[in-house]
Amino acid sequence: MSDTLDELALGRVLKIQYDPRTVNNICYGESTLFARMAKNTKFGGLNWQIAFQYGSPQGRGAAFAVGQANATPSVYSAVNVPRARDYVFANIAGDMVDAAKLGDFSMLDGMKSEISNAFYTAGRSIANTLFGNGGGSRGRIGATTVLTTNQLILADPNSVVNFEINMQLNLAATDGTTGIKETGVVQVTAVDRENGILTLSAPISTAIPTAAIGDYIFQNGDFETPRSLPTGLAGWIPMVPPAPGDNFFGIDRSVDVTRLSGLRWTKTQGGPIEETIQKCAARLVLEGGKPDLIVVNPLDFANISIALGSKVIILNSQLPDADIGVTGLQMHGPKGPLDIISDNNCPTGQFYMLTLSTWTFKSLLEAPRVLGESGDGLRLLRNPTTDSYQIRIGYYGNIGCNAPGWNAVGLL
Repeated sequence: MSDTLDELALGRVLKIQYDPRTVNNICYGESTLFARMAKNTKFGGLNWQIAFQYGSPQGRGAAFAVGQANATPSVYSAVNVPRARDYVFANIAGDMVDAAKLGDFSMLDGMKSEISNAFYTAGRSIANTLFGNGGGSRGRIGATTVLTTNQLILADPNSVVNFEINMQLNLAATDGTTGIKETGVVQVTAVDRENGILTLSAPISTAIPTAAIGDYIFQNGDFETPRSLPTGLAGWIPMVPPAPGDNFFGIDRSVDVTRLSGLRWTKTQGGPIEETIQKCAARLVLEGGKPDLIVVNPLDFANISIALGSKVIILNSQLPDADIGVTGLQMHGPKGPLDIISDNNCPTGQFYMLTLSTWTFKSLLEAPRVLGESGDGLRLLRNPTTDSYQIRIGYYGNIGCNAPGWNAVGLL
């Protein structure tokens, strides 16, 4: 029996290093909403059917015969949510693997660092996806961008959190739920995070001739087909009410907009921040919900904290499946405590008020994880054309809500 590690044994070592709790520690730090959302790792079959009841029997009346004649059944509908796929690839030099097999633990540490960074990238993708509509858009080209230069000014400067150096980008006139991407790819070479400006490898209109102000921006590979990523909050509770002809996983939500696509709330309906929150929560309670979580951008979280002052309780809860906690604020709501947490991926000026028990992140096995383990058991794959090994990290899953009408999106 050899006293050195082979690729299979080295893969087992990495498996021990990256158990689900360790992966959660990496990924939960990228999204407090992902940390709080329920997980289900048994996404079998081709689709996940989620049924809604949005109408009750209407056979009633003070007059027996009339009430009996009016009898109707409960109204049900269902969406069939498919598994989406998301992949991250990490390449490790062949000599690093060989050195690790000989007991050079500094090389093993180097491998672990690269794998941890790949899990971080997967966590960032999940975090972005949770607030998306399934189309994969990461931002838009701002009105002050000069398309003949290589400086892309983002329409929302705070969406800069969705971009990294070396990221390959596509553009499209649509948000990724319909349409097709434009021809051409350009790479991010520098990021100005203070001002929301991306420096690109070539002038925008040179790399992508059909580029236009207002175009949506995608990481290359996310918009090969429409709605290829998991559908997050912006899909389930859109800011714009669904219109007749809407097709959301097979149903037209315009027949009962609130119960099938959530509630929309704006500051003009509520006034000050506290009033906005309380009135939105009261309206959800009228719809049958029990709102218990509010998610905002860190910049808005600071404003809420300042506005509410001593009226809130500091929240600091330990997560059961990770070695980290979630901090936030807590205030009294009409159906119990309302936790307020910040998430870097929530759009600024916007909030989501959720009945958290209605949401699930459902995946086929753990998400994210090293792919291949459940098949041939190999975690390190030799690249056929280079002296390196590849580790594939990803997941197969989607996000679901079984009572959209008990949730809201609003403007602060």
